[in-house]
Amino acid sequence: MDPLDDPAFTHHLLQRLGDFFLAYHRHMFEAAEGLIDVAQVTDDLGSQIGPLISLETYREFYAPWHRRFIELCRKFGIAVFHHDDGSIRPFLPDLVEMGIQILNPLQWACADMDLEGLKRDYGDRLCFHGGVDNQSVLPFGTPEEVRAEVRHCIDALAGDGRGYILAPCHNIQAVSPLENVLAMYDEAWRYGRF
Repeated sequence: MDPLDDPAFTHHLLQRLGDFFLAYHRHMFEAAEGLIDVAQVTDDLGSQIGPLISLETYREFYAPWHRRFIELCRKFGIAVFHHDDGSIRPFLPDLVEMGIQILNPLQWACADMDLEGLKRDYGDRLCFHGGVDNQSVLPFGTPEEVRAEVRHCIDALAGDGRGYILAPCHNIQAVSPLENVLAMYDEAWRYGRF
């Protein structure tokens, strides 16, 4: 029998791997104490239309590890950046309670990820990072549509003058015209100054 077919062995192996990576990060944080401002504790839990797993599955298998890594970061005074693609709203109460401080990428075109609602519900506890649509607007829109997208993100997430870092909702795709990328940064510079 293949040992990986044994659930007890697989659980033991995953526990050992998690412990190893936790110790590895602790040693890095100790070696660089005072030099690290932000660390990423991340998983992709969402698809375009909804979560990839149930909240119950998340709480059983992922949340305990997220909690341990978030607590480690906070122990060293390191801000916790959480990257999580797609429609992840059901997980946000748990992640915020665990102590994430920066949420990325804010794919507002995904189900239940409207920017205004995120700001309303979590704006007092999270800094938002991302939001500029990189699937349709940035690669295929006009420079004026990109500028409008930037203003929409700033209005929705930084209307109170705080708590937002403008960026694409993920990587700038290779098909994105240079004019659109420049329009994004230029409009952020012009419109996003408080």
